[in-house]
Amino acid sequence: MLALGRRPMRTRLLTVVLTSLLLGPAPAAYAEQRAELASVTVAAAKTTLALDGVTRLRVRGTLSNGRRADLRRATVAYTSSNPTIATVAGDRAEARAGTFGAGNTTVTATVTLDGVTKAGAVALAVIPAPARPYRHDYHQTLTMKMFMADSAGRVSLAFEQGLEVVRKVDNLSRGIPKIFYLVGWQYDGHDTGYPAWDVVNPKLKRAQDATALESLKWFMREARRHNTTVSFHINMLDINPTSPLWDTYLAKDVIARNADGTLKKYRWGYPISYTLEWNAGLAQRRIDALIDMVDLDRVGTVHIDAFHQYIPGFGTDPISPYHGITTDQEIDTQKKIFRYWRDRGVDVTSELTYSYRKDPLLGLQPMSWHFRDVDPMKIPPTLHIGGRGGDARFGTSMQAESLIRRDPVNLGGFQEEFATTTLLWYYLNRLDRLSFQEGVVTFSCGVASANVGGKLLVRRGDLILRDGDDMFVPALWKHRKEIVAFSRAGYEARAWTLPADWRRVRAVDVYTIGLDGLTPSARAVPVTDGRVTLRLPAGVAVSIVPR
Repeated sequence: MLALGRRPMRTRLLTVVLTSLLLGPAPAAYAEQRAELASVTVAAAKTTLALDGVTRLRVRGTLSNGRRADLRRATVAYTSSNPTIATVAGDRAEARAGTFGAGNTTVTATVTLDGVTKAGAVALAVIPAPARPYRHDYHQTLTMKMFMADSAGRVSLAFEQGLEVVRKVDNLSRGIPKIFYLVGWQYDGHDTGYPAWDVVNPKLKRAQDATALESLKWFMREARRHNTTVSFHINMLDINPTSPLWDTYLAKDVIARNADGTLKKYRWGYPISYTLEWNAGLAQRRIDALIDMVDLDRVGTVHIDAFHQYIPGFGTDPISPYHGITTDQEIDTQKKIFRYWRDRGVDVTSELTYSYRKDPLLGLQPMSWHFRDVDPMKIPPTLHIGGRGGDARFGTSMQAESLIRRDPVNLGGFQEEFATTTLLWYYLNRLDRLSFQEGVVTFSCGVASANVGGKLLVRRGDLILRDGDDMFVPALWKHRKEIVAFSRAGYEARAWTLPADWRRVRAVDVYTIGLDGLTPSARAVPVTDGRVTLRLPAGVAVSIVPR
């Protein structure tokens, strides 16, 4: 019998290769080759976002044989069930919370691979908070404007006079944190030079300084000693032929045009397309220049006037119809501008929230000069607050610009307006808003606010904080116990219940609050059963401290 030995290794390998060529792939490999996309899952790095926050999405596919699908050849399309809450931009697999308010949405990824389409989804929740903390606590800050010079070049306040106003306001407000935005600080006064911000109004200079810029920096530095941040009122929308940037902006074709190609004009000038200016790099250039000129990143805030999405007088038309840029595109660019400022360390406040806007920019803009059409039960003060306006039951603040301009020496009316608005506004903004039913606002810590008998009554149990125009409010920004009391009409004797944390206080000292600080009014006023009796002349504010 003929015996055959083992075949050499090369022969065996050749046999396997020939067999594969003749018979085709093995059953397991054949099954893998024919496997289809069976399912898709979507995961988010964060499923809870603050307004304008971003989360990274991860999409995975599974084949019919149980293996993971290679999605590099697939097409992926994203949709949001509520685009006002969150959207996905392009194919970057990032979801960004909207700026319309809090709520829930579902982001769906539709995946197509080798002709087979499957979808997966992830639920996202957006909470009423900014994506990143603001540099300032605007709900705990008296934010105002200071008018320095008008468009005709007439000076209301030079920088030295402005500092004197800051000192007096600090005394009248008992050192509450403050921001002043200067109006007319640039070129020849209010609205001059825009959109250029590179020249400080020389008429505001101190005599001992070489330049107006030196005087401005001195003012900003000295104001910090009075619990005050000094920043600027600027404009990013308007340009006029008198601006030093007119020829550049005209040549770059970033000024808005009507549908027929003519330059667009409205009451305050010629609007600029945010998108065209941004794409040309001009917006970034002037932002950087201003920040670097005055170390604005240390200041941390700026006020952009007229940051509109609809031009007044043109309805809901796009800013520049001729260029074919939609309002949504302009809004997206506005958001880029906000983020650019914030990347440089600067918050942006503005004139309005909803007026002349399609998008209120919540989560990006912490404060509006005119506070209206804002639901205080949906939008907490830490997210967005106002200068003047709103519902007094939730607390309202003041602006002070007009009264300072009218009477910069005596500041007539300032003390009364502060005591009847911002004083309680600060206190209420520290509380959670729990309910608003039958005209009564209920806050945390047992505080309730309502209009009773034609006047506003705010109380915390037995502690009355406001009774019409009589105020008795703890100054919670102070490091030591202090209460500010005020009466518009005055009274001969009224007993007030002290807060619970004053229970060990046996007597108090009372000081009259004035332009130059505190003046002793009554010493060692006794406290009986947790109550103190005051006498207040009309229109006078006093500071009450433990003896």
